[in-house]
Amino acid sequence: MNHSPTPSTALSIAVIDTETGGFEPASDPLLQVAVILATVDDGGSVEIDQEWASYVRLSPPWKPYGAQHIHGIRRRSLIAAPSEKRVITTVCDLIRGRTVIAHNIAFDMSFLTAAATRHGRTLEPAGTACTLEMSRATDPARTMSHRLGDISERFNIALTGAHDALNDARATLEVLHHLIRTGSALLPADYASE
Repeated sequence: MNHSPTPSTALSIAVIDTETGGFEPASDPLLQVAVILATVDDGGSVEIDQEWASYVRLSPPWKPYGAQHIHGIRRRSLIAAPSEKRVITTVCDLIRGRTVIAHNIAFDMSFLTAAATRHGRTLEPAGTACTLEMSRATDPARTMSHRLGDISERFNIALTGAHDALNDARATLEVLHHLIRTGSALLPADYASE
């Protein structure tokens, strides 16, 4: 990934990832959130401004909190974590006014929106984009898998510790960078002209 100075035309992005205790935003807990703030210039160079990640406190009464064998998150990490209100307040502040990008963004945004609503907050991104959709658009016949791990492997992107929110967000940013370089993702000027 190129880390070069940001010219006057740049897209401010927030790459996000969540780990959750299920698939239902209204009833399943948000367990971990990561946000990477970056800028993308018209040449496709990416400059990382900030990385942030947090577990979300798991409060009693205890109930099953997802596929532990997949996300590997232990209860002790959740008991000592910040409250959901504190986490979602930080997320709202970080992503405000930025284009939010995720791999399967509908899933991540549904959990963040539900958490924000529970605490009287609103998410205010400038827009959203999905690397899953971008990747699928390069393969209309669907001859390949577009899971984050499989795309990362195809692009020779190191994805260590998959299903950790920060590691997945880092891989998503690398995938975005690759898609920009190959012309499969929009550049800042394209967003401005939409």
